[in-house]
Amino acid sequence: LDEFFNKKIGLKLPEGGRVWLSKNAWWLALLGGVFSLWSVLGFWRLGHTADRFVDFANQLSQVYGGAAVSHHLGFMWYIALVAMLVQGVILLLAVSPLKAMKKAGWNWLFYSMLLSVVLGVVELFVPGYGFGSLIGLIIGSLIGGFLLFQTRAKFAK
Repeated sequence: LDEFFNKKIGLKLPEGGRVWLSKNAWWLALLGGVFSLWSVLGFWRLGHTADRFVDFANQLSQVYGGAAVSHHLGFMWYIALVAMLVQGVILLLAVSPLKAMKKAGWNWLFYSMLLSVVLGVVELFVPGYGFGSLIGLIIGSLIGGFLLFQTRAKFAK
């Protein structure tokens, strides 16, 4: 990927931008990790609140002779929840090495990006996502990979 993002793409970040990104990556990862874990809690609460409304709608439908109108939280909901949790932990694990400008911190950011790509590919098989999800995955992965590989050389082994 380094060959693609640093040599094949003619676009380069200015040196000052690379230095700024690499020096500030630790607090960006910290914010990303905290917000990710916070969103896991919100996602959990929202999902279970929606589940209660589904139960109510199903009961109401059955009272009037209808069938169940919706199902409960599915397998993919739990996969997304676990992926968000893992990604938040990965970002928090990256903070200390990024602050010390170590390659291990950059590696954690790379693993986080890979997890996003894998989850995006899995979402292609979820009804309601499909093509729009694929476009978002491609754009996000290209931007994230570009920024990540532009700063790779700034981190010591």
